[in-house]
Amino acid sequence: MDGFQRAPLRVRLFHTLPGEGRTSMEVYARELTAALTALDAAPVIEHCQPAGRLRRATRGWPVLERFAGYVDRYVAYQWHAWRHDADVNHIVDHGYGHLAFSLDARRTVVTFHDALLPRVAAGEHPSQGYVRSAVLGHRLSLCAIARVARVITDSESSRADLLRFTDYPPERVRVVPLGVAPLFHPLAPADRPPNDAVRLLHVGHCWPYKNVETLLRLVPALRRRLDQRVVLVKAGGEFTPAQHRLIARLGIAADIEHRPRVPLADLPAVYAGADVLVQPSLYEGFGLTVLEAMACGTPVVAATAGALPEVVGEAGLLVPPTDLSALADAVVRVLTDPALRAQLRERGLVRAQRFTWERTARATYAVYREVYDESR
Repeated sequence: MDGFQRAPLRVRLFHTLPGEGRTSMEVYARELTAALTALDAAPVIEHCQPAGRLRRATRGWPVLERFAGYVDRYVAYQWHAWRHDADVNHIVDHGYGHLAFSLDARRTVVTFHDALLPRVAAGEHPSQGYVRSAVLGHRLSLCAIARVARVITDSESSRADLLRFTDYPPERVRVVPLGVAPLFHPLAPADRPPNDAVRLLHVGHCWPYKNVETLLRLVPALRRRLDQRVVLVKAGGEFTPAQHRLIARLGIAADIEHRPRVPLADLPAVYAGADVLVQPSLYEGFGLTVLEAMACGTPVVAATAGALPEVVGEAGLLVPPTDLSALADAVVRVLTDPALRAQLRERGLVRAQRFTWERTARATYAVYREVYDESR
């Protein structure tokens, strides 16, 4: 019928619970929401995020708080989700995939960001810091994900992992890369005195797969190679006791500028103040920080692991994550070769322009439409 317009889709996003420190998942939900609502045929977005009252009530008693957190996630949230279907339901974090048991699977989409816990359970990554109950809960979520209409993955690497650890139908997986917010753009670096210290940057937490130990060993290795002071700017996360002991053993405590919590608005300046971002992760489902660094014009040295090569492409230097010598060689090249440094900066800026939240939103909306049309 001429002039007929379809009613906007009603989409409900199921968020992570507050207090769990899953910052990247909330960045995803926030940026995706903003980009979806800016589309011409914007869906109506509703949000589901219970307060996690039991965890808050038990704060200060670590064991009890952990147990309460599981009750909040796997019992209270599960009950809350029951019969809260919209036209399309979108669980934004695969770690909450168990919520699909309470939703209409024919109208439910899950974003699968990475296969970290299945890899830990398979003995492919260090298990320190991961409690058995978290691995078991993740298995429950994977069982629920097997029922849903579509799974979105951030990368081809995550898609391959999803298919390796589940029997989900490959034809129902959609790869939709993340975007980088306009907030991240080149800034003029602050004036620095001649022969100032080299400033390495790492943004993110300190969990085992981030390979922070190799990053710490890089500091004295570069100091010997460059005969210059090297400072590691560590933005985000708290060092583990074992990492603190390594820092003391290496004698680099004075060479670390630790900023556990950096406001989002301050991050571009942090990137701009660094000589190079170093991301030696053993695994990444995407690698948003390398994308943010490239968008800010900061050269990137990253690992040949997970989705990092997909994101970085030829805009950065890629090395095996545990090869300290190769990592040091790559950083030295960036620091001592002005032509290479300028080339990486320009390539990074161009590559980052390909990753926009608008593009992410349009591809995600297309998935919503597929699911809704099939469910009718």
